[in-house]
Amino acid sequence: MAERIEEIRSVRNTDKAYVRFVNCTQRTVELIWANFTGKNIVYQVLEQGQFVDVNTFKKHPWIVLDKVTKDRLHIEGQFVYYPKTAKEYLHERFPTRQFPPDFNVRVQATITLPVYSLKYRCMLAIRNRCKLPKDVERLELPIGIIEDLKRSIAYRNGQMLQPIIRIV
Repeated sequence: MAERIEEIRSVRNTDKAYVRFVNCTQRTVELIWANFTGKNIVYQVLEQGQFVDVNTFKKHPWIVLDKVTKDRLHIEGQFVYYPKTAKEYLHERFPTRQFPPDFNVRVQATITLPVYSLKYRCMLAIRNRCKLPKDVERLELPIGIIEDLKRSIAYRNGQMLQPIIRIV
């Protein structure tokens, strides 16, 4: 069964969201905003431990990619992060508290590594040792895995916009 990265795009919204994206990985990452047409815009490159403060809106999706491998990483445990207003964020944590109508604070969104299946992690390890899609043809692997590796390498090399990879 093939899976495709869903097309994400920003939706016009006036609910402001103030976010601090913090890179908690040991990787250099690209913080990407999906604009109104679905085009991914690299907003900032963050090194390990760096952060950036962003004034955005509630229905503006964000994703993070490893700068080298182009692997998708998590923001607050999700591959696609939709910011919340400060009130929504705090109401989830403190449901009985009341906040003034004009209350706003910056919400921290942590960037972390997802937990991959062993099969997928092995595929990434092989992919990271191959420069071109044709390099995997000489490996003694099942055809389905070879095809997944070729697509993954092409995506990493910028030859495809979205990978189609079997994760299960």
